[in-house]
Amino acid sequence: MKKIFYATCIIVLGCVIGSHITALLTTQSAEVSAPVSDQQSPDSTYVLTCEGDRIVAFVKGAREPFLETTTAVSSLPRDVQMSIRQGIEYNSLEELYEAVEEYCS
Repeated sequence: MKKIFYATCIIVLGCVIGSHITALLTTQSAEVSAPVSDQQSPDSTYVLTCEGDRIVAFVKGAREPFLETTTAVSSLPRDVQMSIRQGIEYNSLEELYEAVEEYCS
């Protein structure tokens, strides 16, 4: 009887540890990478939008993203998803970073 109890405890413990490891590996992180850009200036306009399902930001008129995140647009409320897909403009880098922090945290 004790052997069955110990075996069950080991199996349950293994399942718990395995589920925690899986959760850690699959959790979306809000990592942000912002490359240094020569297009950036104090009076730039920034556009928060998406590429695929990831939130990115561009300096208005640029072809390459100014800032990339790992946050999925699909993880946000539907109205926010629509706004991001249409592109949200910000007049300062500070406003852009506040929005990214809000959407990606």
